[in-house]
Amino acid sequence: MYEGSAELSDGMGELKEQSDELLDEIFQIDLDNLTSFIEKEDNIRIGGAAGDVAINKTAGLAAGVLIMIIFTYVISVFVVHQIQRESSVIGTLYALGAKKKDLILHYIALPTIITFIGGLIGTCIGFSPWGMDVQTAGTCDYFSVPEFEPIYSTYLIIYGIVMPPVIAALTNALVINKRLSRTALSLIRNEQKEHSYSRVDIKSKSFIRKFQLRQIIREMRTSVTVVLGMVLSLLILMLVTDTYFLCINIGEAAENDVMYEYMYTLKYPTEDVPEGGEACYVSSLSKTENGYSLDVTVMGIDEDNPYFPTINTHAGKSSITASTAAAQRYGLKVGDKLILDDDTNEISYVFTVEEIGEYGAGLMVFMDIDSMRELFGEEEDYYNCVLSDKALDIDEGRLYSTVTKADVEKASGIILDMMQGMIVSMSVCAVVICFTVMYLMQSVMIDRAAFGISLVKTFGYRTKEVKKLYLNGNFYTAVIGAIIGIPLSKVIIDCIFPMLVSNVASGVDVAYPWQTYLLFFAGIMLIYFIVNIMLVRKLNRITPAEVLKNRE
Repeated sequence: MYEGSAELSDGMGELKEQSDELLDEIFQIDLDNLTSFIEKEDNIRIGGAAGDVAINKTAGLAAGVLIMIIFTYVISVFVVHQIQRESSVIGTLYALGAKKKDLILHYIALPTIITFIGGLIGTCIGFSPWGMDVQTAGTCDYFSVPEFEPIYSTYLIIYGIVMPPVIAALTNALVINKRLSRTALSLIRNEQKEHSYSRVDIKSKSFIRKFQLRQIIREMRTSVTVVLGMVLSLLILMLVTDTYFLCINIGEAAENDVMYEYMYTLKYPTEDVPEGGEACYVSSLSKTENGYSLDVTVMGIDEDNPYFPTINTHAGKSSITASTAAAQRYGLKVGDKLILDDDTNEISYVFTVEEIGEYGAGLMVFMDIDSMRELFGEEEDYYNCVLSDKALDIDEGRLYSTVTKADVEKASGIILDMMQGMIVSMSVCAVVICFTVMYLMQSVMIDRAAFGISLVKTFGYRTKEVKKLYLNGNFYTAVIGAIIGIPLSKVIIDCIFPMLVSNVASGVDVAYPWQTYLLFFAGIMLIYFIVNIMLVRKLNRITPAEVLKNRE
């Protein structure tokens, strides 16, 4: 038997060699097990990686400009405060012949240098391996892209190194020019412009409450900066939270709306539907929006399909029931027209949305299966998809693919894993911005009120009472900023978020539980109380001696 099997093996090898030679002589093409192909322009996965990064890049550039503007404004507040403190010196220099443009250049120089150094450091970190490799690891792993040589784009160098000092110089020049456009005598005397807040009638029986409100009105510029900083940080936080809950909602939809355990897509359907399976007709069309073409699955089902209990179909070749995911993505309502393209045959179909069905696990529209067969010219018993709650005995050669419910749930979890790094880093960024702006601006308010704080301490007020007068009033600013900022930032981000995920084939369900908004509010209050505790130390450093330093 051993010898015979060895001879058989040799004979098979010789047969293969001779048959290969024969095939090479007769056929001029290579044989392959090709069952189907797709052209480049119809394959959204080819440009998926580039599209994903392009959207992130656009969002990052816009966020960077917003952050630079708010921090440049914060710096300008410090410069104005410094001019106010050095008013008598500036007036004396004017009297001695110094020119305004020289003083403007002097006060612009430091913030410009600081922003230049900050931009240089940030750009170097961004171009470093930590900045590029680590931040793009999720995209590279998910899309399996090859290694690329880094490109140091000119526009990014200008954006990171040139733009920050230019914005700082322009902003401070506008602010400082107004402050220095006063006479030498006015500056020497440190005369303050009378503001309308001194005439505001605050109706409150509590002296402390009146004082706090008067202080807020007096420092309105600084309070507005704090609110703007909070809104900016909340915009970043809402962007992150929308991303997080989009991933969570997609996962929940996959778990709750997908009723089948197995979906078999067939190349060669049998005459009879496999026992235990539910026949469907599936066709993949596409819709292009915001420059991205996404596949929309058209599924023909019977009225009593057990795997789609919430979907009601309507007879008619142009009548569809849109899933909630498709309705969210394309803003569909009952009665709207939806145009879907068959890129292979260069045909466009116009459908009427008869109903919105509860299904958030994918971009799908549903039709009556008989109407769909008629629309696409198939026989009355044709099907190409079988749904089942158990594994079916179907010949592998007849299948295009087999998708399980576990596969769908796993795919939704991958999106969250990809976004995890971005979610954490941008959340930290939002908290840092909110904390920094709130601390710096309230610190400036204390510096401006140093004379008054010193005076009330001379009258015997203790630190606890001084804190009530000069610090606790900022609580109202934090509360008002949170009440305005949380809903405003949510509305703004919800408007632009669909554009940021234009290349993601899913719905745009970014609804939050109401407890999330309370968590945002509690977080802002926590930051406020931490800042308050830190600023008490600054109050303690102001002594009654400050009054003597500022006498006429």
